[in-house]
Amino acid sequence: MRIVKSKDFTAKKAWDAVDIANMNGVTTRLHWTDKP
Repeated sequence: MRIVKSKDFTAKKAWDAVDIANMNGVTTRLHWTDKP
């Protein structure tokens, strides 16, 4: 299991994301951006 702390996550580009959970086919993603 991978632990992701949202305050420590930065992506390579705006609106990039990382999958943080998959529950019976339903996924949760953490998105990051510094642009609107």
